[in-house]
Amino acid sequence: MKQIRQWIRLGAVFGVAALTIYGPTRVLARPSARAEQASPGTSADPGFLVVAPDRGFLGNEEIQEAFDEFAQGRNAWLVFATDERTRGMIDTALAKLVEAGARRVAVLPFFISPAQPRFALVKASLAPETEEALDLPVPVSWGRAFGESYLAVEVLADHFRALRDPAGRSVVVVGCGAGDAESRQRMEADWQRIAERAAEGFGFASIRALVWPEPWLDGTEELEKAAERELLQLLEKGTRPVVVPFHLGKKLDSMMSFTASLRRLLPASAELIDGEVTPHPAVAAWMAREANRFVPLHPEEIGVVFLAHGSDYHWNETMRESVRSLSDRYKIEFAFCMADPPLVERAVHRLEDRGARAIVVVRVFGLAANFQESVERMLGLDVEKPRAAHGHDHGHGHVAGPPGPRIRSSALLATAGGLEDHPLFARALLDRAQTLSRDPARETVILVAHGSGDDSRNAHWGHLLESLADQMRADGGAKFRAIHAATWREDWPDKREPEVAAVRRMVEEAARDGGRAIVIPARTTGQGMEEHFLKGLNFDLGVGFAPHPLFASWVEEQIQAGIAALGITRTDAALSP
Repeated sequence: MKQIRQWIRLGAVFGVAALTIYGPTRVLARPSARAEQASPGTSADPGFLVVAPDRGFLGNEEIQEAFDEFAQGRNAWLVFATDERTRGMIDTALAKLVEAGARRVAVLPFFISPAQPRFALVKASLAPETEEALDLPVPVSWGRAFGESYLAVEVLADHFRALRDPAGRSVVVVGCGAGDAESRQRMEADWQRIAERAAEGFGFASIRALVWPEPWLDGTEELEKAAERELLQLLEKGTRPVVVPFHLGKKLDSMMSFTASLRRLLPASAELIDGEVTPHPAVAAWMAREANRFVPLHPEEIGVVFLAHGSDYHWNETMRESVRSLSDRYKIEFAFCMADPPLVERAVHRLEDRGARAIVVVRVFGLAANFQESVERMLGLDVEKPRAAHGHDHGHGHVAGPPGPRIRSSALLATAGGLEDHPLFARALLDRAQTLSRDPARETVILVAHGSGDDSRNAHWGHLLESLADQMRADGGAKFRAIHAATWREDWPDKREPEVAAVRRMVEEAARDGGRAIVIPARTTGQGMEEHFLKGLNFDLGVGFAPHPLFASWVEEQIQAGIAALGITRTDAALSP
């Protein structure tokens, strides 16, 4: 570590010399090489200021390459936070952004933890609460740090996926950049949060984050020694220990780097995984995704993934036709599956290719909980918007083991859905019954649903059906002799037989005194096993929600709910992160 500290300080001296020769615009604050020859379609406002810790030549080049990809078609500048000269470079970057047409600037902090001293250095130069004192040329807003994004979790999880036989291993995730004991403690808490989320499903024996101090700072030798001691102790006690570098620390070249210094520290019993935060395609995706929070969202930039169970060609086409009226207002891609990640990802990327900057996955299932956790995880919402208490996913089960990658997207992602006892659903089911009705006073409507093998969930289904029946009565359904409800529990034979017998009795009772039964499937579309389960009885059979004009209205309502969850609007007003 002492040798790497000397190398890094020597590199800092050469960096000062380069600054003197070439000036800050070329060395430490510059636009994308491609952005210097921006096309006529380049958007000047807002301007984007990406700030990142100075890593030395190779590390900075890796960040620059991700920035170049991001900056194409944008008014953007990149500043590396160094020392007291950072303020001057930021002033230069702001002036260039304004000169190019920016009326407001969004700062995108490429840091793993807001507790990093270099992040504090940038904040001191650009803190919104001191805009008047700093006399900033335009309003400045802040994006979220990279470490607060699910994409940071995915970068680290990719390193975990490279491990051989991960179950039972002791993992130490190593970061860098602390300035003192307090910042180290706060940073380790952020690193630990990321590490624990990335480690989910791998079956590690332990997961621990350690953060080293910045090697260019004076007075941090004791912090460095403490980190070394803790690392060696963890490795000595661990089972098949592995060290995973996850940092934006110094990287002058492949030899003079923080990761190289770690490798020299390790005992033979420990493995070190190659790879850090950069280079990784998720970095440019994060920049674009954060930028999307600050650009007005136009209707044509809204994408929709229509996620429904799916069946044969005719079932699928019925669903497509049911929302065709929405295709003039939204870009729609279909994923007929039980939340199969490759199909959902395919739909997301197709929407991105079509120009969508915000995408809502509409879950077209009976219950809101159906596949909700699966979809939220795919979209990274489990990391960025964790729920207070996760319930059961209520899917049909997936293969256990390390989870697959989340969907990496530069679009803003949200999800909504679940018919439950929605008023539009109730109105459509009543329409189905009224269409079949001839003499409502002598007719009994029976709502039937798929149901569940879990008793509590099936009871929830029963409550929903009763609520739907109540709404139908209040909306004109009181003219029927009665409205009853039941579930089939059709996938669970031991629980299905009593339910089928109960519904058959309802149909038989409805036929007394010249009456008849109207059976309405409370389904997303079509029919289920009604004709099979009720074979030999007389009844009229309706169909589910779609196709119906109110079904398209329900889908659009879910789209709007998803957009609202993103905190953005479909106006030209400035957007807040």
